[in-house]
Amino acid sequence: MLRTTAEVAIFACSHRAKGNTDAAAGLVAQGVAEAGATARIIALRGHKVLPCLACRACAAESLSRCVLRGKDETEALFEVLMAAPAVVFASPIYFYGPPSLLKTFVDRSQRLWEARRKKDPWAMALRERQAFVCLVAGQPTGQKLFEGTRLTLKYFLVNFGLTLAEPLGLRGLDAPQALAANAEAAQSVRELGRAAGRAALEAAADA
Repeated sequence: MLRTTAEVAIFACSHRAKGNTDAAAGLVAQGVAEAGATARIIALRGHKVLPCLACRACAAESLSRCVLRGKDETEALFEVLMAAPAVVFASPIYFYGPPSLLKTFVDRSQRLWEARRKKDPWAMALRERQAFVCLVAGQPTGQKLFEGTRLTLKYFLVNFGLTLAEPLGLRGLDAPQALAANAEAAQSVRELGRAAGRAALEAAADA
């Protein structure tokens, strides 16, 4: 699904189109281009992702496959995470955590966790790469505002061979176009994109 060897996969994880999270994804893509790589934005809301059944069939199945494979688009999205030289998640914060859209996607990775637990050869062969996260919150305060989502994504992404860099957390961006109106925040998002672009170029060169 990735079109070039140095293409950064940017997952936009808001339920709402054209909000501050989508704006963040667009700014990340600009930064990626400035670094000399290419970017692909994947709006998670545009893909069918069924919730985990908690059936534990993947724990017993020889290849740790999910019983829902072929019934939605989760496995195709997982293939992107396995192949991309660098990955970025742009997500809003809901009640100190990720939105349900993203959490449903995360929960479906149980089969990857099972594969690593059982040391399935295909899972252990995934190459190490870098992941980046931009978290957008309307709430302006809160000492641990981003901590829940950071931990959720850290332990989700490790199953794909992805190591999470220190997340970029943006506060107080609740109004429409709030990110676009904040030059300092927008610059920090583009810089994250440049870091992701550089990581993708390095990973592609080492492949």
